[in-house]
Order: sequence, then C-alpha cells, then structure tokens
Amino acid sequence: MIHYCYGKGKGKTSAAAGACLRALGHGMRCAYAQFHKNGSSGEVSQLKKLGADVYDAGEVRFMRDMSDEEISRMTDRHNDELRSVMHGYDLIVLDELGDAVRLGTVDISLVREVLSCGAEVIVTGHDAVPLFMDADYITRFEDEAHPYRKGIKARKGIEY
Repeated sequence: MIHYCYGKGKGKTSAAAGACLRALGHGMRCAYAQFHKNGSSGEVSQLKKLGADVYDAGEVRFMRDMSDEEISRMTDRHNDELRSVMHGYDLIVLDELGDAVRLGTVDISLVREVLSCGAEVIVTGHDAVPLFMDADYITRFEDEAHPYRKGIKARKGIEY
C-alpha cells in the first residue's frame, strides 16, 4: 500500500513518524528517509533508538542558495537514500519525497522502484504531485490557523 500525505498544513511528518513508531512496536523493519531535511528534527533520534534505519539528505539549504554542484551532490544523496531503502523493509517512510520529485532532486525511475518494492510506503510533501495522486491512501493537510502568520517562529520540540 502507498500512502501520500501532502498539503501546507502541520502534521505530515508527525503522522508518518507515528505510523513508523506503530510499525516498530509490532516488530516491523522500518526505514525512515528524509529529503530536503538534515536529520535534526526531534523524531529522528527517537526512531533511531527504537530501531528504524534513518537516512537524511545531509547539509540542507534552500536550493536558490545552492550552487549547481551542491544541488548535484544533494540529488546523488537523495538517489542513494532511495537505493538504500528499496529492499528488506516492511515500512518505508519517504519524508518530503513529494517536494524532491517536484524539484527534480530524485531519479523518478528509482522512486517508481521503491513504490513497487512490496513494502508499505508513506510519502509526504507539500503539493499534489501527480506521481502520488493514485496512492491507496491520500490525506491532504491544510491549516485553518497557524502561529507563523502571527510572527511566531517554530518551537523546538513542538514543530521540529
């Protein structure tokens, strides 16, 4: 089964991490790969402690601030993450893969291979990326209110 959690609202990563936590609690082998994130969010350390294999994109900045060489290295790292999770897992979380597909920082053929590898796969992203819009589960996250609009920045331990 393929899950796609997308939208501008809060909770996509938390929902995916929660599903990973549930699977780990049932003895499932889980991979948790982040795209366009550097592995510093709070759920990562805990999922590692509980036995998930965690992959991240390393140093991450806005693409507009990156050189072509840096973008190429990030794309290579993203593709390595996809190759790493393709075999041996019951559940694969691909956090922000929707954005990586939209931004062209992954090989689409590798994405398709992961989606058809036989594992349960959860993908998150911000936009309705056509590649994922025929998933078995599709959940759109939209906010009706958000503290950021009032100038309140993300709080460590709550939003990241």
